[in-house]
Amino acid sequence: APSLITRGTNDVQQVQMLVLMGLNMMVAAPLMAAGGIIMAIREDPGLSWLVWVSVPLLAVLIGVIVVRLMPMFRSMQSRIDEINGVLREQVVGLRVVRAFVREDYERNRFATANDALATVSMRIGELFVLMFPLIMMVLHVATAAVVWFGAHRIDDGQLEVGGMTAYIQ
Repeated sequence: APSLITRGTNDVQQVQMLVLMGLNMMVAAPLMAAGGIIMAIREDPGLSWLVWVSVPLLAVLIGVIVVRLMPMFRSMQSRIDEINGVLREQVVGLRVVRAFVREDYERNRFATANDALATVSMRIGELFVLMFPLIMMVLHVATAAVVWFGAHRIDDGQLEVGGMTAYIQ
C-alpha cells in the first residue's frame, strides 16, 4: 500500500513533467539546435569547428551526469516508499503505538527513513548544482574561443565584426 500511494502521486507528477519537458526537449530543442548549427556553418565555415567541439562536449557532460542521476532517482523513489510505509503504519496503528508506549521507537524509525531520503536528495542536488555551472563554463569557453579565433579571422579580412556577432548569437 505505501508503494501504491507513492506511485499514485509521484509517478503521476513525473509523467506530467515528462510530457511537458519531454515535448520541449524532444521537439523544439533539437530543431533549434539543428537550425543554430546550420546557421553557424553558413555564417562562417571557418569557425564551425568550434561547434563540432563544444556540442559533443556538452552532450557527453550532460550524459554522464544524467547516467549518474538515474539510479539516484530510483533510490529516492524507494526512500519515499519507505517514508509512506512508516507513516501509514503509524497512522493505522496509532492506538497500538500509544498502548505499548512506542512513540520514541516510531519517531526514530521515521527519522531514519527521513534521513535516508534527505541523503539521496542531497546527492541529487549536488549533481544538479554541478551540472549547470559546468554547462555554462563550456558555453562561455566556446564563446571566448569564437571571439578569439573570430578576431584573428577579422584581422585577416576573412570575417566581418557583424558576422562574428551573429555567430555568437
